[in-house]
Order: sequence, then C-alpha cells, then structure tokens
Amino acid sequence: MTSGTPFRRIKAFTLIELLVVIAIILILISIALPNFLEAQLRAKVARVTADLRTITTALETYYIDWGTYPDDSEDEFDADD
Repeated sequence: MTSGTPFRRIKAFTLIELLVVIAIILILISIALPNFLEAQLRAKVARVTADLRTITTALETYYIDWGTYPDDSEDEFDADD
C-alpha cells in the first residue's frame, strides 16, 4: 500500500502560532501608537513656540530700527505652511 516514498513533514507555522504572533503585534501597536501621536503633538507645539520666539525677535528688531512697530496688514496669509 505504500508508494515507496517516506512521509515528509512540511515545516510550516500552525494557525494558532500565527494568531498568537498577530495578537502580540496588535498589542505592541496599541501601546506604541498613542506615544507616537503624543510625540508628534509635542513636536508641533515646540515648532510653534520657536516660531513665536522668532516673530517676537523680529518685531523687537524692527522696533529698535524704526522706533515703532509695523502697521497691521490687511493681506491674507496661508496658515497651512
């Protein structure tokens, strides 16, 4: 009844092993994602703070040079940059 070729076991992962690995990866993502988003927010706040300091310095320099602050502008600026 045997065909003469011995039974070879195929090396592969079981469904349970794959599900466990996927569950671990999802848990790690759920831990890391909020930290990543918070770090992005802190970076944006730091950038805006630095921009405000730069604007303050520029205004003070203008005042020292001209003795007055610049007039208000009616121009519209794109705030998305």
